[in-house]
Amino acid sequence: MNAKKKEDIRKLFGMYLKKRREEYLKINSVRQLSFNSNIDQSKLSKIEKGQIDFRFDTLMEIAITYKLKPKQLFDFDISFWKEEE
Repeated sequence: MNAKKKEDIRKLFGMYLKKRREEYLKINSVRQLSFNSNIDQSKLSKIEKGQIDFRFDTLMEIAITYKLKPKQLFDFDISFWKEEE
């Protein structure tokens, strides 16, 4: 998979998390979410914007912060994924 597609997936994942924060958690700001998280505000903001590549440990913290079960972590559409199979 090329770098552009990886970046696109990070952005899709970020949009998914932002939607989860706003619609499910009913939290309007990343700052507010960061108060109950082990991830600082700056990093959460960059994750939601798809700007950073992160480690597996951070993925586990994301699941806890956004109240996602493991099977929900990638429950968003990646339209071009089939091209990679």
